[in-house]
Amino acid sequence: MHRPLLLSALLLPALVAQAEESDVTASDINTWKGSAELGSIRTTGNTDTSSLNAKFGVFHKGLRWDSGLKLEALTSQEDDVTSKEKYAAALQLNRNFAENHYLALLAEYEDDRFSGYEYQSLVSAGYGYRAIHEQDMALDLEAGPGYRYDRLDEGGVIEEGAVLRLAAKFFWTIREGVEFGQLVSMDDGAESTVWKSETGLKSQINGSLATKLTYKVKHTSDVPEDSKNTDTEFGVTLVYSF
Repeated sequence: MHRPLLLSALLLPALVAQAEESDVTASDINTWKGSAELGSIRTTGNTDTSSLNAKFGVFHKGLRWDSGLKLEALTSQEDDVTSKEKYAAALQLNRNFAENHYLALLAEYEDDRFSGYEYQSLVSAGYGYRAIHEQDMALDLEAGPGYRYDRLDEGGVIEEGAVLRLAAKFFWTIREGVEFGQLVSMDDGAESTVWKSETGLKSQINGSLATKLTYKVKHTSDVPEDSKNTDTEFGVTLVYSF
Protein backbone atom coordinates (compact mmCIF):
# COMPACT_ATOMS: atom_id res chain seq x y z
CA MET A 1 0.00 0.00 0.00
CA HIS A 2 1.42 3.40 -0.98
CA ARG A 3 0.55 7.00 -0.19
CA PRO A 4 -1.91 7.38 -3.14
CA LEU A 5 -3.85 4.36 -1.87
CA LEU A 6 -3.96 5.82 1.62
CA LEU A 7 -5.18 9.11 0.22
CA SER A 8 -7.86 7.30 -1.76
CA ALA A 9 -8.96 5.46 1.34
CA LEU A 10 -9.26 8.80 3.10
CA LEU A 11 -11.17 10.58 0.34
CA LEU A 12 -13.51 7.82 -0.85
CA PRO A 13 -15.74 7.85 2.26
CA ALA A 14 -16.03 11.63 1.93
CA LEU A 15 -17.30 11.30 -1.65
CA VAL A 16 -19.79 8.64 -0.60
CA ALA A 17 -20.96 10.87 2.25
CA GLN A 18 -21.52 13.76 -0.14
CA ALA A 19 -23.58 11.58 -2.44
CA GLU A 20 -25.66 10.23 0.45
CA GLU A 21 -26.34 13.72 1.81
CA SER A 22 -27.13 15.31 -1.53
CA ASP A 23 -30.83 14.44 -1.30
CA VAL A 24 -31.22 15.86 2.21
CA THR A 25 -32.67 19.32 2.53
CA ALA A 26 -30.79 22.10 4.33
CA SER A 27 -33.37 22.13 7.11
CA ASP A 28 -32.45 18.52 7.98
CA ILE A 29 -28.75 19.24 8.48
CA ASN A 30 -27.02 21.26 11.17
CA THR A 31 -24.56 23.96 10.17
CA TRP A 32 -20.83 23.33 10.25
CA LYS A 33 -19.10 24.06 13.54
CA GLY A 34 -15.41 24.55 14.06
CA SER A 35 -12.62 25.92 16.19
CA ALA A 36 -9.08 27.25 15.82
CA GLU A 37 -6.51 27.02 18.63
CA LEU A 38 -3.21 28.81 19.06
CA GLY A 39 -0.64 28.67 21.84
CA SER A 40 2.84 30.18 21.94
CA ILE A 41 5.62 30.40 24.54
CA ARG A 42 8.80 32.46 24.30
CA THR A 43 11.55 32.62 26.95
CA THR A 44 14.90 34.45 26.94
CA GLY A 45 17.89 34.57 29.27
CA ASN A 46 20.22 31.66 29.93
CA THR A 47 18.25 29.70 27.35
CA ASP A 48 16.24 31.03 24.42
CA THR A 49 13.21 28.85 23.73
CA SER A 50 10.09 29.27 21.65
CA SER A 51 7.17 27.00 20.84
CA LEU A 52 4.04 27.18 18.73
CA ASN A 53 1.01 24.93 19.04
CA ALA A 54 -1.78 25.33 16.49
CA LYS A 55 -4.94 23.29 15.87
CA PHE A 56 -7.91 23.55 13.54
CA GLY A 57 -11.05 21.44 13.54
CA VAL A 58 -14.44 21.35 11.87
CA PHE A 59 -17.44 19.13 12.56
CA HIS A 60 -20.69 18.59 10.73
CA LYS A 61 -23.70 16.56 11.90
CA GLY A 62 -25.94 15.28 9.13
CA LEU A 63 -29.05 13.18 8.88
CA ARG A 64 -27.09 10.10 7.76
CA TRP A 65 -23.43 11.14 8.08
CA ASP A 66 -21.43 12.96 10.75
CA SER A 67 -18.01 14.22 9.65
CA GLY A 68 -15.04 15.74 11.42
CA LEU A 69 -11.60 16.97 10.37
CA LYS A 70 -8.71 17.86 12.70
CA LEU A 71 -5.35 19.42 11.79
CA GLU A 72 -2.48 19.98 14.24
CA ALA A 73 0.99 21.51 14.16
CA LEU A 74 3.56 21.71 16.96
CA THR A 75 7.04 23.22 16.73
CA SER A 76 9.62 24.04 19.39
CA GLN A 77 13.11 25.57 19.28
CA GLU A 78 15.84 25.85 21.89
CA ASP A 79 18.81 28.17 21.21
CA ASP A 80 17.75 28.33 17.55
CA VAL A 81 17.81 24.52 17.24
CA THR A 82 14.56 22.73 16.45
CA SER A 83 13.77 20.28 19.25
CA LYS A 84 10.21 19.34 18.27
CA GLU A 85 8.29 19.39 15.01
CA LYS A 86 5.07 17.48 14.44
CA TYR A 87 2.16 17.71 12.00
CA ALA A 88 -0.97 15.57 12.15
CA ALA A 89 -4.31 15.21 10.37
CA ALA A 90 -7.36 13.07 11.10
CA LEU A 91 -10.61 12.63 9.19
CA GLN A 92 -13.54 10.70 10.65
CA LEU A 93 -16.87 9.93 8.99
CA ASN A 94 -19.69 8.27 10.92
CA ARG A 95 -22.56 6.63 9.03
CA ASN A 96 -25.59 6.69 11.34
CA PHE A 97 -27.83 3.61 11.29
CA ALA A 98 -29.85 4.38 14.43
CA GLU A 99 -29.76 6.91 17.23
CA ASN A 100 -27.04 5.02 19.11
CA HIS A 101 -25.37 2.93 16.38
CA TYR A 102 -23.02 4.00 13.58
CA LEU A 103 -20.21 2.91 11.27
CA ALA A 104 -16.97 4.75 12.12
CA LEU A 105 -14.54 5.41 9.22
CA LEU A 106 -11.20 6.93 10.22
CA ALA A 107 -8.02 8.05 8.43
CA GLU A 108 -5.02 9.43 10.37
CA TYR A 109 -1.64 10.76 9.25
CA GLU A 110 1.22 11.95 11.48
CA ASP A 111 4.63 13.39 10.65
CA ASP A 112 6.70 13.61 13.85
CA ARG A 113 10.24 14.42 12.82
CA PHE A 114 11.76 13.33 16.15
CA SER A 115 9.95 10.01 16.50
CA GLY A 116 12.19 7.88 14.31
CA TYR A 117 9.43 7.67 11.67
CA GLU A 118 9.21 9.65 8.46
CA TYR A 119 5.45 9.33 8.82
CA GLN A 120 2.79 7.11 10.41
CA SER A 121 -0.67 6.49 8.98
CA LEU A 122 -3.78 4.50 9.78
CA VAL A 123 -7.12 3.75 8.13
CA SER A 124 -9.89 1.87 9.94
CA ALA A 125 -13.56 0.99 9.78
CA GLY A 126 -15.47 -0.12 12.85
CA TYR A 127 -18.68 -0.25 14.82
CA GLY A 128 -19.62 2.72 16.99
CA TYR A 129 -22.02 2.78 19.92
CA ARG A 130 -23.25 5.92 21.69
CA ALA A 131 -23.37 4.62 25.25
CA ILE A 132 -24.33 8.06 26.61
CA HIS A 133 -26.11 10.56 24.40
CA GLU A 134 -27.37 13.47 26.48
CA GLN A 135 -27.30 17.24 26.07
CA ASP A 136 -24.49 17.78 28.58
CA MET A 137 -22.70 14.41 28.39
CA ALA A 138 -21.68 11.94 25.69
CA LEU A 139 -19.72 8.69 25.56
CA ASP A 140 -18.91 6.99 22.25
CA LEU A 141 -17.30 3.53 22.05
CA GLU A 142 -15.70 2.25 18.84
CA ALA A 143 -14.11 -1.05 17.79
CA GLY A 144 -13.03 -2.47 14.46
CA PRO A 145 -10.21 -3.51 12.13
CA GLY A 146 -7.72 -1.15 10.55
CA TYR A 147 -4.51 -1.02 8.55
CA ARG A 148 -1.32 0.74 9.64
CA TYR A 149 1.33 1.96 7.18
CA ASP A 150 4.48 3.53 8.67
CA ARG A 151 7.79 4.57 7.12
CA LEU A 152 10.95 4.73 9.24
CA ASP A 153 13.50 7.54 8.91
CA GLU A 154 16.45 5.18 8.76
CA GLY A 155 16.64 3.38 5.43
CA GLY A 156 13.04 4.14 4.50
CA VAL A 157 11.92 0.78 5.90
CA ILE A 158 8.16 0.22 5.70
CA GLU A 159 6.19 -1.27 8.60
CA GLU A 160 2.64 -2.22 7.69
CA GLY A 161 -0.08 -4.59 8.77
CA ALA A 162 -3.58 -5.08 10.11
CA VAL A 163 -4.53 -3.74 13.53
CA LEU A 164 -7.45 -3.90 15.93
CA ARG A 165 -8.60 -0.42 16.92
CA LEU A 166 -10.49 0.34 20.13
CA ALA A 167 -11.50 3.88 21.14
CA ALA A 168 -13.55 5.72 23.74
CA LYS A 169 -14.58 9.40 23.55
CA PHE A 170 -16.11 11.15 26.54
CA PHE A 171 -17.42 14.74 26.63
CA TRP A 172 -18.98 16.51 29.60
CA THR A 173 -20.31 20.05 29.93
CA ILE A 174 -19.54 20.57 33.61
CA ARG A 175 -21.40 23.86 33.68
CA GLU A 176 -22.15 26.61 31.21
CA GLY A 177 -18.89 27.63 29.56
CA VAL A 178 -16.77 24.78 31.00
CA GLU A 179 -16.24 21.57 29.00
CA PHE A 180 -14.20 18.45 29.71
CA GLY A 181 -13.10 15.93 27.09
CA GLN A 182 -11.26 12.60 27.21
CA LEU A 183 -10.21 10.56 24.16
CA VAL A 184 -8.49 7.18 24.52
CA SER A 185 -7.55 4.78 21.72
CA MET A 186 -5.51 1.63 21.14
CA ASP A 187 -4.22 0.28 17.82
CA ASP A 188 -3.00 -3.28 18.38
CA GLY A 189 -0.97 -4.87 15.59
CA ALA A 190 1.68 -7.53 15.05
CA GLU A 191 4.51 -4.96 14.81
CA SER A 192 3.52 -2.81 17.80
CA THR A 193 0.69 -1.48 19.93
CA VAL A 194 -0.03 2.25 20.04
CA TRP A 195 -1.91 3.83 22.96
CA LYS A 196 -3.14 7.42 22.76
CA SER A 197 -4.80 9.59 25.39
CA GLU A 198 -5.92 13.22 25.14
CA THR A 199 -7.44 15.10 28.08
CA GLY A 200 -8.82 18.62 27.63
CA LEU A 201 -10.51 21.25 29.77
CA LYS A 202 -11.98 24.29 28.02
CA SER A 203 -13.21 27.43 29.82
CA GLN A 204 -15.18 30.03 27.91
CA ILE A 205 -14.05 33.68 28.10
CA ASN A 206 -16.86 35.16 26.02
CA GLY A 207 -19.16 34.06 23.21
CA SER A 208 -16.43 32.93 20.80
CA LEU A 209 -13.20 32.84 22.83
CA ALA A 210 -12.05 30.28 25.37
CA THR A 211 -8.88 28.98 27.00
CA LYS A 212 -8.01 25.29 26.88
CA LEU A 213 -5.65 23.04 28.81
CA THR A 214 -4.64 19.86 26.97
CA TYR A 215 -2.55 16.89 28.08
CA LYS A 216 -1.65 14.21 25.52
CA VAL A 217 0.15 10.90 25.92
CA LYS A 218 1.25 8.53 23.14
CA HIS A 219 2.90 5.21 23.95
CA THR A 220 4.27 2.86 21.29
CA SER A 221 5.33 -0.59 22.46
CA ASP A 222 8.08 -1.04 19.84
CA VAL A 223 9.90 1.99 18.42
CA PRO A 224 12.96 2.63 16.22
CA GLU A 225 16.38 2.59 17.88
CA ASP A 226 17.24 5.73 19.89
CA SER A 227 13.54 6.70 20.11
CA LYS A 228 11.49 6.78 23.30
CA ASN A 229 8.37 4.71 23.75
CA THR A 230 6.30 7.47 25.37
CA ASP A 231 5.68 11.05 24.23
CA THR A 232 3.76 13.58 26.31
CA GLU A 233 2.49 17.07 25.51
CA PHE A 234 0.98 19.75 27.70
CA GLY A 235 -0.55 22.75 26.00
CA VAL A 236 -2.31 25.98 26.94
CA THR A 237 -4.14 27.50 23.97
CA LEU A 238 -6.59 30.24 23.09
CA VAL A 239 -9.61 28.83 21.25
CA TYR A 240 -11.81 30.66 18.77
CA SER A 241 -15.06 28.86 17.95
CA PHE A 242 -17.19 29.50 14.89
